[in-house]
Order: sequence, then C-alpha cells, then structure tokens
Amino acid sequence: MFTSQLSTVLAVGLGALVAQVSCHPGHSETFAPDLTWISENSTLPKVVILSAKGTILSASNYSRLDNINYGSGPPLSVEHVIGNVSEVLSMAQLAVVNFPVVGGSAGLNSSLFLNISQYANKLLCSEESDISGAVMFHGTNTLEETAFGVDLTLNCSKPFIATGAMRPDTYISPDGRSNFFQAVATAISPSARNRGGLIAFNDRITSIYYSTKTNANTPDTFKALEQGNLGVFLGGQPYFYFGASLPTGRPFFNITGMDGNLELPSVVILYGHQGFDATLMHAAVANGAKGIVHMGSGAASLSPSAREAAAELAEKGIPVVTVPRSVTGTGVPTPKPGPVIYASYLGAPQARIMLQLALNAGYGLDEVRDLFESPLRSAVYETTPNNEWFYAED
Repeated sequence: MFTSQLSTVLAVGLGALVAQVSCHPGHSETFAPDLTWISENSTLPKVVILSAKGTILSASNYSRLDNINYGSGPPLSVEHVIGNVSEVLSMAQLAVVNFPVVGGSAGLNSSLFLNISQYANKLLCSEESDISGAVMFHGTNTLEETAFGVDLTLNCSKPFIATGAMRPDTYISPDGRSNFFQAVATAISPSARNRGGLIAFNDRITSIYYSTKTNANTPDTFKALEQGNLGVFLGGQPYFYFGASLPTGRPFFNITGMDGNLELPSVVILYGHQGFDATLMHAAVANGAKGIVHMGSGAASLSPSAREAAAELAEKGIPVVTVPRSVTGTGVPTPKPGPVIYASYLGAPQARIMLQLALNAGYGLDEVRDLFESPLRSAVYETTPNNEWFYAED
C-alpha cells in the first residue's frame, strides 16, 4: 500500500526541470511514467502532490503545545502526512513531487512558482493526462504569492489546490492533516473545475486570485474578505455555494518558453504614507526595477510628489501600479487614462506578480494599463448613464 519512493524536482542552472524516474511495479502508466503512485486502488482518481514544504511538514522538539518555534524538529515527509491521513487513499491515488526550498517560504522568489507551474502544466494539461488535479503544499507566509503565480500560468481547467498549515504536525491539534485531506477531496471534485486555482484551508474554499493571509497566528487565516468563500467542507467533502466561474479579469500568461530562464523582471512594492519620499521610486528604478507597485492610502491614493514621480517614470516606460493599503476595496482609475495604473481588487503581492508576468511577456505601458484597469473601466465607465456623465466634455 505504501511506498517511500518519490519524484524529486531538482534545480539545474536557472531552474530547468529534471525528475528522478521511479515507476511503481505493477502499475500501468499512461502518462508521466516518472511518477510513483501511492495507491490502494488503481481505479481511483490520480492527484499529484507538489510539495514546497512549509509548516504542514514541520515538527517541534519542544512541546506538543509549541506552535511558534516548531522549526526546531526534524522535517517530515509528505508520506508521513499520508500515513497519518490514510483515509485519503480511499478516494485517490497520490504521487509526490518535491521542490527544493531552503530557509522557509519568506525567502522564495518567482523561480519556484514558475517551476511548479511548468511541472503542473506538463502533468495536468496534456491531452494524454489522466491526472485529475494537483495539490500544492507551501509555507503560509508566502503561499498566496506562489499560488497566484501558478494560477495565472496554468493552462487548463483541472483543479489546482493550494494548502498548508498554521500548526506543526507535532501540535496537540494539527490543522495540516485536515487541510491535506480536504485539498485532495477538492482536487478530485468535478465541481472544482473551471474556477481557477483554489485554496483549501480550515474547512473553507477560496479563490487563489482574491485570497490573502489575514492572521499571522491562527488557522482561520486565508480569506477573500471582499469576495467571500466559494465553498465549505462538510464531512471532509467540498460543497460549493456557486456554480463554476473564473475571477473577473483573471489573465493567462504562457511561460512554456521559459525553460532556460526562470527569472522575471524586477518589480518592487513601496508603501505610501504621510511624508512618503517619492525619490524612492526613482531609486528603485536606478537599482534595476522595471516596474513599481505602490500601496496607497484610502482608495490607492498617491501623494502629489509620488504622482509626479509616476508621471516621470511613465515617460520612461516604467509602469507604476497602485493598490490600496486598505484591507478591502479598490482604487478606481480616472475616466481618462493617466500615468498611474490602478489594479482591480488585487493586493500588492498579487499586483507585483501580475506586473512581472506582463513585463516578461513584453507588455508596453498601454497594455499593462489595460490588463489592470479594463475590468473596472468596463464596469464603471462604459455603461449608461456613467459614460454620458464622465465623458460629456468629449
């Protein structure tokens, strides 16, 4: 029933994918023969676990009550989690792919999500694929960033589910085991298709596109505060409140040609505040930034000096995208396009990744503006009577 063999993704050069081949004896492979399937029943749906470690695979040497210094314990394997949640093998066959992560999720960059996305595309999106979906393990500190990058670059309708844990596996009531079971249940659910990437966490299902970590300590942390939950788990199974649909304005970026180079253009995030030093915007560009995401007060507002700097940078072809510091809500673009670009209901980390992917795809300033602003513009300004009011002087 149980095997410890794994397919391991190794970083070669700037991130080329290489997998150790290990076929499970007696299993016929119609696709991805480099995967070893952990299975009790070869007729069950297949789910691949894409592991980037995290608290879900962490342990503490101190106490069963330790949920703050748990990195002290020996790291766990995905098989360990499967062994503690053996019920999962009654509904799916599992294969494990480990991605090398050193130093926790706070130290990661775009090469990880590009690696994961390329591998997921090969496993899930081929016409020959018989894999139902994928589950990504990830540290919660930056789970939303890696998941968002994969969501914008995965080119098929199959479920991609991100999960993790806020408590180590050694805690008196670990949350990772339940999150894992529920993520797999979602990955095999036909109702999870055609929704974009999803987060399964703490009995709830949210859209990766809109989700953020809202609490640094408690398991009830990943939320889409403005958009709400897409579903819930009852008896370990997903129940969706709504029919399948994709987030408004969610784009797709094709990264299949990036096998030899998994670095994206540099984009920095600057936090706007009273007394903001707008020279930091020029300094960031001088230091190599190809774009800036500005976190503005209120509805993504910029100070006069920051707006002037954005106009100067726009003249040089450097996009400045602004998002609200506020937990919910959005900035709204002006009727006539200006030098500042407003993101539509995206947080700063998500806007940064989208801008990186757009710049990598060769988008110019007008194309970047259309990417970020078109969902709001079409809703606010292109309907009667607003188009009459705002454009009357034209």
